[in-house]
Amino acid sequence: MDVFNAMAEIRMAASRALALLHKQHVNFTADRAEAIAELCDGAEAAIAAVRDMATGAALDDAALAAFMDNNGGLL
Repeated sequence: MDVFNAMAEIRMAASRALALLHKQHVNFTADRAEAIAELCDGAEAAIAAVRDMATGAALDDAALAAFMDNNGGLL
């Protein structure tokens, strides 16, 4: 059940980010846009790893390793 709750939190957080961007029409500096893009890449890698583990698909070790390196090994 914890896995479902964690994945639901990710989905809700992404929805909140979209809503904020839609409401505020923010123009980001290049550095901030790059930082957000890197956060998205890391989230995508983590989600792909969860999907791969849940479905028994081959785990993308490189993407997971990059995510862990960029996030201080939080997994």
